[in-house]
Amino acid sequence: MGATLHEMLQNLSGEVPGCRHTSVIDSRTGIALAASSKTDPLDSAGADAFHSDLYRLSGSILEGTPLAGQTEEIVLNSGSSTFVSVPIADTGYLWLVVTERDTTVGFVQALMRKHLTKIQEGLSPFI
Repeated sequence: MGATLHEMLQNLSGEVPGCRHTSVIDSRTGIALAASSKTDPLDSAGADAFHSDLYRLSGSILEGTPLAGQTEEIVLNSGSSTFVSVPIADTGYLWLVVTERDTTVGFVQALMRKHLTKIQEGLSPFI
């Protein structure tokens, strides 16, 4: 039997230097389906909800432009963290990885591209 979605996220968090949190989030509700976090659960839930809102808002902003429906990822920097979220191909879910600010964004993006198919397969029991 393959790894569960939660186990996949735990394994990935070990590969990403400075990983603080990773989750798969319902893009409509902002609720995490699975998560692995080294931070306060309330902070993590807040980040999940915020990123679902941010993803929906970016879609609304781009509506009516040539970029409509083409949001591939969102990168957000705060004073101490970097947030990278990507939609998971037509599932209604987002994958969020939060790292320390000094972690290289390109490295995080490369790891996410490498593991995206596995994460999507881990979602199959839920969609």
